[in-house]
Amino acid sequence: MKRLFTAGAAIALVAGTLMAGTTDASAQWRRGWGWGPGIAAGIIGGAIIGTALTAPWRAYPPPPGWAYYPAYAQPVPSPNCYWARVPVYDAYGNVATWRGAPRLICPPY
Repeated sequence: MKRLFTAGAAIALVAGTLMAGTTDASAQWRRGWGWGPGIAAGIIGGAIIGTALTAPWRAYPPPPGWAYYPAYAQPVPSPNCYWARVPVYDAYGNVATWRGAPRLICPPY
């Protein structure tokens, strides 16, 4: 019973605080730029972060015949290194399986 009373008091306190803090004046639409800058900043920020996360293996592509292999979870000695493996393609050009063992690629930069 004590837990129920404490939980009810906490809910009543939060509800009372929310009801007392809102007024008619704070419910208006703020004219100006609106949602545009926030959406643009999110898209631009996502593009920058996505490019930074994929940059190490795109800056120096794997050797001919090899492809970036994301499924191998072994550690690498530096953030510029990545694992590559020889892909086997099906008749439609999709990667069907991988051949051989993964190879550690460490570009010289």
